[in-house]
Amino acid sequence: MRLHGLADRPGGIGLNGHACWGYNSLDGDFAAAAVPFLHEGLDLGQRLAFVGGPEAEKAVRELEPMRSLVDDGTLQVMPFDAIYPGGRRMSNQDQWALYSGATDQAIADGFTGLRVLAEVTSLVGPAEAWLHHVAWEAYADRRMAGRQLAALCCFDRSLTDDDALGSIASAHPVADRRLRPLVPFQLFTNSDGIAVAGEVDSASADLFEQLLTIDDGTTEDVVLDLAELTFIDHHGVVAVQRFADRLRDAGRHLMIRDEPEVFRRLTDLLGVDVASLPPAWE
Repeated sequence: MRLHGLADRPGGIGLNGHACWGYNSLDGDFAAAAVPFLHEGLDLGQRLAFVGGPEAEKAVRELEPMRSLVDDGTLQVMPFDAIYPGGRRMSNQDQWALYSGATDQAIADGFTGLRVLAEVTSLVGPAEAWLHHVAWEAYADRRMAGRQLAALCCFDRSLTDDDALGSIASAHPVADRRLRPLVPFQLFTNSDGIAVAGEVDSASADLFEQLLTIDDGTTEDVVLDLAELTFIDHHGVVAVQRFADRLRDAGRHLMIRDEPEVFRRLTDLLGVDVASLPPAWE
């Protein structure tokens, strides 16, 4: 299983880790998060890359030890407009193709994969743009689980709405521990399916359903692992039912693994029809 949960620092997330971080200053907590993330990539043999706006790029070029990594070519600075033309994301498919291609090139060049330090506050700044960014992060995470691509996605807390940052963090397996009040659950992808950790209730059920139903372009059946779901109410169960119905309409099936007792009771009470798998340890 990929490393997941709330963390004090984004080190130790592995070859395909995906973390969301909020920062208050570029020379303070941004740098404090970036350095262990990059050092882990060096230890794992990944190519290091940075993409971000001009202020963040300036910090990366000036603050040690990132400055030295840039100067000796270890950390590649990717032009923001080359990754996000016109300062905007491309379609999920095209954006993923760009990152996937860069990962393939890193492996072809002898690295174990690609590790991207991303400062992408500007992508969520325009009104409602963050809703699309949540979808992109969830789409990317579905694909990253099977690739040797790791990313640390950083957001300036003074410029990012709390609702936006909490929703974006919920689409990452690893999130800044300081965001705990904003993150009701985390939904992420493992090698054999989707997992959710945390609580889903009336306040978070819409986001939960949005992340569940991201169109990732696959046609396989889906396993939903609920081993770390600590609470769910009927709004969350209905979201699961609608997800199952959508898959069924497409000729696919949803299978639940390690559901908690509260989920079983609610599905019985509501007459929700989803298939259960044996526990993962059996």
